[in-house]
Amino acid sequence: MIQQLARDGMTIAIIEHTMQAMVRLVDRFLVLDHGAVITEGLPEVVTRDNRVIEAYLGKKWAGHAAN
Repeated sequence: MIQQLARDGMTIAIIEHTMQAMVRLVDRFLVLDHGAVITEGLPEVVTRDNRVIEAYLGKKWAGHAAN
């Protein structure tokens, strides 16, 4: 239903912490950390961003980000 609404031109904001589910659903991400925007863009770019990995998984995982 969400994808159909988006195809019909509706902008939908979803607040979700499970990025894995959202990667398959959204066209663009806007990622917040403690209320501040840390990045936005296409899912394949955002999910590789070290700031996103650090915010959601912790600093030790940031070094594992695919470049």
